[in-house]
Amino acid sequence: MDGILLRPAGADDLDMVWKLFKTVIDEAVYYPYDEHATREEIEHSWINLDNQIAVAESDGAIFGAYILRPNQAGYGDHIVNAAYMVAPSARGRNVGRLLGEHSIGYARELGYYAMQFNYVVSTNTAAVQLWQKLGFSIIGTVPGGFRHRDLGMVDVHIMFLKL
Repeated sequence: MDGILLRPAGADDLDMVWKLFKTVIDEAVYYPYDEHATREEIEHSWINLDNQIAVAESDGAIFGAYILRPNQAGYGDHIVNAAYMVAPSARGRNVGRLLGEHSIGYARELGYYAMQFNYVVSTNTAAVQLWQKLGFSIIGTVPGGFRHRDLGMVDVHIMFLKL
């Protein structure tokens, strides 16, 4: 994986972003979506060009992505929400850090006041630790908020960073 390029996603990238998202949600350990989640449902909320999408690419292959969108409508739209996906084959190579740092910078450029993650599965320790290293705080925890494929009910964190 030489020469990682982080770039805005275009319409031609959406199939690959969907495949990456589907791979990650099918692991049943990171996102609340289950095996019944359809592309149409995910496109409605996340994978569409109304949101800000960036991809991590190397040698023409997309192996990571993030999606930014307002956390709420109207008077809550000054806080950005985000989703991140890293292909299993690319994990442990600082791709998540690159995506996180890039998304924070981009959210600042877009004029957001803060970034909030509404649903960070507590057993995803790599993500929790990364977000904390990047300045996020856990501002709330939902006990048993995620039915983990292997571990049963585990907590979910809400994480926040003032930009």
